[in-house]
Amino acid sequence: MKIKRNDRFIFLMSLLLTFSFILLAVYIIVEEFGHIESVYEKDLYNIANIIADDEVVIEKIKSGDNSLDTYVDKYYENVEDLSLIIILDMNNIRYAHPNDVELGNECDQIEVSDIYNGEPYIGSYVDENNVKSIRAFVPIYDGDTQIGVASTGILQGDVNALKLSKTTTILLAFGFGLIVSLVSLTWLLNRFKSELLGFAPTEIALLYAENKSVIEQLNEAVISVDDNYKITTLNKKAKKMFDLSDSIIGKDAEKVISFIDFKTIIDGNEYVVNKYRKINDDKLLMNAFPLYLEDKIIGATAVFRSHLEVDSLVDQITGYQQMSVALRSQKHEFQNKLHVVLGLIKMKDYEKAENYIMENVYKTNLASDYYTSRLKDDRILALFIGKEIQSKQFNAQLLLTSDSYLTKVHNPINSDDIVIVLGNLIDNSFEAYVNKDMENKRIVVDIFEDEEKIKITVIDQAGGVDPEVINNMFERGVSTKNGDSRGTGLSLVGEIVNVYSGEKTVQSSEKETKIEIILMKVNL
Repeated sequence: MKIKRNDRFIFLMSLLLTFSFILLAVYIIVEEFGHIESVYEKDLYNIANIIADDEVVIEKIKSGDNSLDTYVDKYYENVEDLSLIIILDMNNIRYAHPNDVELGNECDQIEVSDIYNGEPYIGSYVDENNVKSIRAFVPIYDGDTQIGVASTGILQGDVNALKLSKTTTILLAFGFGLIVSLVSLTWLLNRFKSELLGFAPTEIALLYAENKSVIEQLNEAVISVDDNYKITTLNKKAKKMFDLSDSIIGKDAEKVISFIDFKTIIDGNEYVVNKYRKINDDKLLMNAFPLYLEDKIIGATAVFRSHLEVDSLVDQITGYQQMSVALRSQKHEFQNKLHVVLGLIKMKDYEKAENYIMENVYKTNLASDYYTSRLKDDRILALFIGKEIQSKQFNAQLLLTSDSYLTKVHNPINSDDIVIVLGNLIDNSFEAYVNKDMENKRIVVDIFEDEEKIKITVIDQAGGVDPEVINNMFERGVSTKNGDSRGTGLSLVGEIVNVYSGEKTVQSSEKETKIEIILMKVNL
């Protein structure tokens, strides 16, 4: 069975806490053992010193009176855990001893330090009965003369019993603390997870990284605020589009990006869908919406997309639709030609049928070879062929100059942008010929490319451009044609020219209009 990430975290934290508590408990027990022995040694040494300085003890030893045993009983009463008091003279004769039988007898085992030469001793001691204890030996002086030894002690068993009691207390305390810590950890983790909507911290970190990566790679500008209108999110596109930096994160949105009314969106729970906005001379589409945590609004997000991109897509779709219509017209024309061939065959006029077929195949191959040798980009080639077919609807002739040339790949200039520029300029010339009673309707196209630029020139003889619009014909809403939904095509051309740091030139007279567009491959 697979262990959940949350359970693994609790298990690892429990192990860490348990290990830490064990180490701490061992350390405290070791320190406590050392402290117990140190305290006992200090107390025994102090008692031994007091006994050695007792005048009664000194006088009894000097007089040879070995009845000190009853006298030193008071020290047992005053000192807790004291196990034994032994007083010896310089001949090793016992003057006081826990066992009355030993009084007056010689002690045959004193193998510590140099106690009879005035050197005190504190530490472990094993007597003649192999009983372990902690003992203190202090010399007894009469003036400057050593007359005996005072010894105090506590049995090692009593010390061990105290150590065991302390160890039990410490382990119980640490065990209780460990249990409380583990229960608290589990409770806090579950509550923390509940507040994080059931996600573990690692899962949140992963989701944050994924969302941040997605937001940063979007081609739309994204700006988000919290419910206090403080900026929380700003992706790369937003920084570039509005010339912003990360320094505004955490600041009041109304002060640094006043062109977005986040207050209305949050307080009024309003949605903004594809609203046209002009910000810093950029034409943008804006979408904005409140952000929710369950049923509570926690902020808002605004998403901006360049209107140029949307218009470009629309224009491309329109261009492809026109090409589709032109291809259908070509299909009908081809069917008509097939009917002519069929009629000639039924009339058994095979020579005319052969000549008719050869003439049309020759013309088609000649035109195809002419275009493909000059336009290597398939999309531009398809556009031009489609426009040539479309030109017949306007009784016009579309011509490509013999010195035109366009490579297959021309980075960083996008082929779709060239389609928009060329398609709109040709369409503009087509529209210029509408309602013109002229026999020779010609549109001449010249496309030139080198390492630095692409130059597109379109010339027609439809009578020139109205002087009132010639200076602003590339602005949105301004059109050289009549009818609805005008003024978008040439504005797209102008915006694409700006994208590639290019140039646009219009030369117009009463007979002719020449539009020249230059798109730069490199930033000047």
